[in-house]
Amino acid sequence: MNYDELLNIKYKVYNGFLVLIILGIILTVYLFNNEVYDVYNTFGYINNDNLILNIPIEYSDTVVNGEYLMINDKKYNYEILNISEILQSNNINYQEVTLKFENQFLENMVLNTNIYHTKEKVFTKIKKIIVGG
Repeated sequence: MNYDELLNIKYKVYNGFLVLIILGIILTVYLFNNEVYDVYNTFGYINNDNLILNIPIEYSDTVVNGEYLMINDKKYNYEILNISEILQSNNINYQEVTLKFENQFLENMVLNTNIYHTKEKVFTKIKKIIVGG
């Protein structure tokens, strides 16, 4: 399609393009106003009905500032019982964090855990990615 054909588009097709553009703008504004979480994925195990996580020092704030955690597509609210001193294993500094939550898991069961923290709007996240920081 060249420029002359675009200028001579039938009126109904022009309305269709206009509707598509307006729907695209509305969808973009809606998506930019949605709020999303940052997610930290880790593994933990159950000990005395508590979840024990080994969190690297760089991500220790994710547990403290976390809103909730997800295990097997189920959302759990949690309470921090204990955060250990800084430990070291294979030249990696980490902390052992003990969490209490409603659990029906077996003792010593290893769980894939997602911690949801730092709720922000999509527009803010995209701006941070582009600008940095």
